[in-house]
Amino acid sequence: MTRHFLPHLYMPILVASLLTQCSSAGEPQLSADSADIRSESQPVVADEPVSEINRLLQLAADSPSPLAEQLIVQAAEIAFGDGDVNTSAAILGSLGDDLSWPMTVRSQAALLRAELAIATGESERALILLNGTPFERVNELNNDVRQNLMRIRAQAFLSMNQYLAAAREHTRMAALLRPDQQEQNIDQIWQILTSAPPGSFQAQNTLIDSYELRGWIELVNLVNGSRSNIEQQVRAISAWQSRWTQHSAADSLPRSLSFTMEVLNTRAERIALMLPLSEAAGIAVSEGFLAAYFEALNLKQQVPEVQIFDTSGVTDIMPLYNQIADSGFDLIIGPLLKDSVRELQLQTSLRVPTLALNYGDEGLPAPANLYQFGLAPEDEIRQTVRLARQAGHQVAAVLTPSGNDYLRIRDTFASEWEKLGGEVVAVSEFGSSSYSDTIRLMLDVDDSEARAAQLRSIIPRSNMIFTPRRRQDVDVLFLLANPAEGRQIRPTMGFHFAGDVAVYALPAIYDGLGYDGGISTNVNRDLNGINFIDAPWVLTNDDPLKLATASAFEPGAGPIERLRAMGVDTYRLHNRLAQLANFPGVSLQGATGNLSMSSDGSIQRELLPAQFVEGTIVLPGMTTGSISPD
Repeated sequence: MTRHFLPHLYMPILVASLLTQCSSAGEPQLSADSADIRSESQPVVADEPVSEINRLLQLAADSPSPLAEQLIVQAAEIAFGDGDVNTSAAILGSLGDDLSWPMTVRSQAALLRAELAIATGESERALILLNGTPFERVNELNNDVRQNLMRIRAQAFLSMNQYLAAAREHTRMAALLRPDQQEQNIDQIWQILTSAPPGSFQAQNTLIDSYELRGWIELVNLVNGSRSNIEQQVRAISAWQSRWTQHSAADSLPRSLSFTMEVLNTRAERIALMLPLSEAAGIAVSEGFLAAYFEALNLKQQVPEVQIFDTSGVTDIMPLYNQIADSGFDLIIGPLLKDSVRELQLQTSLRVPTLALNYGDEGLPAPANLYQFGLAPEDEIRQTVRLARQAGHQVAAVLTPSGNDYLRIRDTFASEWEKLGGEVVAVSEFGSSSYSDTIRLMLDVDDSEARAAQLRSIIPRSNMIFTPRRRQDVDVLFLLANPAEGRQIRPTMGFHFAGDVAVYALPAIYDGLGYDGGISTNVNRDLNGINFIDAPWVLTNDDPLKLATASAFEPGAGPIERLRAMGVDTYRLHNRLAQLANFPGVSLQGATGNLSMSSDGSIQRELLPAQFVEGTIVLPGMTTGSISPD
């Protein structure tokens, strides 16, 4: 039997980089033919993961194969579990791929490599690994390895927005789970399916290959179809249970769905709405809120009493807030201005549940009873960079308008891209009329022209032909621009030999006009190829309330419509806050995006991806359909 040694130079460098001299735990009891490390050979991990990693690597250096490989994989797993992707990849990189190793070792290494690939935005590579040799005879693998295989495959599909494929993995996993694991799996299936954009399942309907999955799709369609009407939703759930009697969720609904009955019984009866009604933003939010309110009233739903408080010109929000809190309201919605939300954020506690319509300072703890919801660019940036990474892009440039107001946008783009393993090589800003100069400098075209001038001075030839070149490493541009700016920037990129660089823009690139014929597609042709994300309310007419709102209020451009959508979601969220807070990860399909709540009470949005093609908006995979049981 051969002995495995880590490379002599690599070992001290790695161990030194892990820093610590903490005491180690007892040695793991491993053998060459032991089964799944995660389940049957798990040692007691030290309080300090780095110390345990060091100890395992030292043991591996003096252990025979395949025990050495087991120890190395386990050390890499600990690093990955501690969130240290780079160290995990470095440790795992010391292994080769020996066909003589036991299948459990090869499969564990492949599973971890797949998780690392997902963590760095290489989900397609992860699926290739998960379809590789160690898993060709999957039925011969132990139960825990098979579960992990399906779980990681689901993660890969989910990171690629293939929600149905991810849910299918979990329905197949159910047969391998113990009874005490079934409830969590049911919750995970529901969480995945409710995260999918409305109508997106039909694009993958060939994956619906079982009674279980058909039942899930029917349930999520029913719930989404009645998401703004709790009474109707409760009736629809009961009818579904009567119809799908053999389904795993018929007697054990997802916990967040069961909570709907409690939501129905604990709705707010009196709501205070705080908005600056002399400002366009406040007016737009109020229009959306009232549109959703009167829609509920027309549908014979039980609606709360709503009183609106005008905060125009209010610089210190706390006196008005305390006055409202003393007046017996069950819920306060607002304020809208960021400085006012910061005031609430600094309070020790809030007596009344409050849904602020903006976000305070990131990183500061929020007092109990404070929820925050707004159109935060951070949500948009995170999703934009994730989509670009999933498309395989690696080296980025960032371009925004000039000024300190956009510094946070530029920094967030760069940091989020680097978190996903990408590289940012240029961060630039443009003025009102300097698109060409900015793009030329950003892409180093000037350097190419300078080299040509130098060459002409050495070899003076009047007929020398020179074609300027841009830097060749940039493959994606992250852009914040309005439509007028974008229509100039995109063609200018082509002029400077960067027409092949992918462009991912924030929602500001689209003004909401043109999709319904408001602007000639010939004008928007200059935006062709630009990828962007935006609110479902802006990009589609799927929400029946949109048409009613359009007839009640004067149509607005993109910014106004997004704020109206925010008002719609504010009303629909008011009786869902407890549900989202009690079940992290559960989401609500909203007008501004797919809404979920983070641990600090902040509402996060997932928007729809879109692209300009021939001057029109293309939304991939957006079709509708329903499934019925056999």
